Amino acid sequence: MSRKSLFFLWTVFAWITPAAIAGAMGWKGIWGSGSAFADYLIPIPVAGGVLHLPSFILVSLILFTQPWARRPGSYVRGLLLAGVFVGIATLLDLDQLQLAATTDTTGGRFWQQQPLGLFIVTDCVIAQLFVRMLGGRWPEGTKEWSVSLLVALAIPAAYAVASLKTDPRQQNPFVYVGERGTDQRGDERAFYYSKMPLESEAFRHAASAVLKRHDPRTNLNAEDVAIHFYDSLASAQGQDSNGAKYTVCLYQDGTATIWKPGNFDCFSNHESFSERREKAFNMQNKALPQDVRLWLARRDACVGRKPLTAPAGMYLDNQEVRACDPALTERAREELLKKFEGDGNALSALQ
Repeated sequence: MSRKSLFFLWTVFAWITPAAIAGAMGWKGIWGSGSAFADYLIPIPVAGGVLHLPSFILVSLILFTQPWARRPGSYVRGLLLAGVFVGIATLLDLDQLQLAATTDTTGGRFWQQQPLGLFIVTDCVIAQLFVRMLGGRWPEGTKEWSVSLLVALAIPAAYAVASLKTDPRQQNPFVYVGERGTDQRGDERAFYYSKMPLESEAFRHAASAVLKRHDPRTNLNAEDVAIHFYDSLASAQGQDSNGAKYTVCLYQDGTATIWKPGNFDCFSNHESFSERREKAFNMQNKALPQDVRLWLARRDACVGRKPLTAPAGMYLDNQEVRACDPALTERAREELLKKFEGDGNALSALQ
């Protein structure tokens, strides 16, 4: 078979195989929609196939420059095998594997939907089938086998180490495992595993980034936030606040942040704005239309509240800021006056 025919056969198998595998596994396109099968077949920048070009071109060059003169030719299979392992390392979530090896984590997904890794693996595996037909050969003798094996192991090992070190999650002293609300609207819990000794000054300093992420002053849904820290990843994944080793309480209304060892109740002794407004709503005349009762509750909940002011560089946007904005409150009142212009009780309540 001519080299032109072999190149055509190689192109068909190498280009279609990863797309078919991704499609069979239910992967989505690089933009998150549609099947990866069609997306990975198109080699243009707006489709996933463009990510296949680097490995396809490089492996094609290695493959179709066969036979390599004399001894270098015996290392082609070692290079291709190294490529397979590099692709596998790319498909693996190395950070999750590192956590599994160094903590008491309770499982999780170690594979990730990574098209680059899939392209590299399939290209290097399929290329092995063509080496002999293009004049390549297996290593011969102890030295060639040893060098090929070293190439096959050292390159992916170096890649894995470099990838792990550059993974931003490795630089983060905390592992985020989730958050959830409570029965009371506006109350929220977040759960973190800490790689640092809890209660240390270094822990407090590093935790500032976590606190910023969950700051309720910039959150429309959370008003009181309890952040639970654990020294066990398995416990953190269980999201049982009773097992927390340290708790930080954040409040939208400007109440000072609370740092407490163990599991601390951030909610019972603090009234959030939503709770205040709910109480005000329950005190309104039930004969009034619900929209009017809601506006009156909003007005009464804001009575006596000091306007929230944002620190430099922060934009505040939360339930209290919106509810207690005088301009928005007046606009809502005017809309209700028009809506209930024939209801004397409603108009009287809105005066």
